[in-house]
Amino acid sequence: MAILEPPRLDAESDAVLGPLVRVIEEAAGDQPWALVGASAIQLQGIDTPAPNLEFVTTDSALRQLAEMLDVPVTWQRGAYVAAARLQFMRSRVPVFVHGSPTFHGAYVSLSPADIPALWDARTQVDLNGTVVLATPLEWELLLAVVLGNAERATTLGDHLRAEGHDSRLMIRLMREGHVGSETEEAVWKHLER
Repeated sequence: MAILEPPRLDAESDAVLGPLVRVIEEAAGDQPWALVGASAIQLQGIDTPAPNLEFVTTDSALRQLAEMLDVPVTWQRGAYVAAARLQFMRSRVPVFVHGSPTFHGAYVSLSPADIPALWDARTQVDLNGTVVLATPLEWELLLAVVLGNAERATTLGDHLRAEGHDSRLMIRLMREGHVGSETEEAVWKHLER
């Protein structure tokens, strides 16, 4: 899917994102990568606070990027994500790059590397001549439900109901992510109110 409207990020993030994407593309080569989280949501037209830029990719692309930027790779397991990751600043914008992350909710874990539908459905956003690959809003809704972020799930569900969503993609994401019936029901509730 391609976004035709100009993206909306704050000026600093906007200035950092294009050059950063070009470096990530070079490091990743033919390996998958995507902008994820609040900035990905914001670039797709939903007004949400986006205090940082977050990316997901493979472990090998992450290590290549670390070498190119001369930034150390650290392994971290937090409340919601476990991954090898890079953490650095560009201008005054915090940047996080997660290599083969696993997102942990109360009852379900999602590993993007194991979900081919996610990579097939990345949204292409033109940002000042640079194509940013962002995770689709359907993925962001599923992730919000899994992580228990009710406010974000409601915002995404409202937008997807009003603007349309890809039900087949949502089914593939949930099946490939091996989520349980309770999670599936919670996702559909947001889409079918």
